[in-house]
Amino acid sequence: MGEAKRRQLLVQTQALEAMVVDTPGGRIHLQWDHAASATPNAQLTFFAKFLTTTGVYESWVNS
Repeated sequence: MGEAKRRQLLVQTQALEAMVVDTPGGRIHLQWDHAASATPNAQLTFFAKFLTTTGVYESWVNS
């Protein structure tokens, strides 16, 4: 098996596993559904992580 095929197999394997994202509300486990045309809340999880990482969420709560 070539290096490119191994890399592609690794990416596919990782895509099947659930992702863990820590948010202010707690830990959320995400798993992509490649057959779905849209997701209702998955992007909100990453936005919450962004707000926490940048300190915007804490600043908003303190105000």
